[in-house]
Amino acid sequence: MLLTEPKISQKMPVTPIFNPTGDDSTENRSIWFGNTTNLMQLNDVRYTWAVGLYQQMRENFWIPQRLDITQDVTDYWNLTDDERYAFDGILSYLTFLDSVQTCNIPHIKNSITAPEISLCMAEQISQEGMHNQS
Repeated sequence: MLLTEPKISQKMPVTPIFNPTGDDSTENRSIWFGNTTNLMQLNDVRYTWAVGLYQQMRENFWIPQRLDITQDVTDYWNLTDDERYAFDGILSYLTFLDSVQTCNIPHIKNSITAPEISLCMAEQISQEGMHNQS
């Protein structure tokens, strides 16, 4: 029996940059595949939990240039060879994961039609990029 890959006949719809016939009313808003104008109108939101999540994401935000890692550098060189090997391996794996997320979240975000959730995803993309830098 020969196995073949299934054919994917339908792609995930992408939200247009601007949709003049869209409907941004909160009662008709949906997370995925809605009929949005794609304007970031955030005065009225349907998914209030997303606003809280966004605020929490911003409060947890940090950038590497503002952290003093002097002690971390000293601690790293005080690790045993095995501990340094484990640390380096874990760090490289986390860098890989951050890279995958930075590159792929925008593809998922393209189908999000609720601006409050789109905002959270934009913040996550930014933070994953910052993780890569650090």
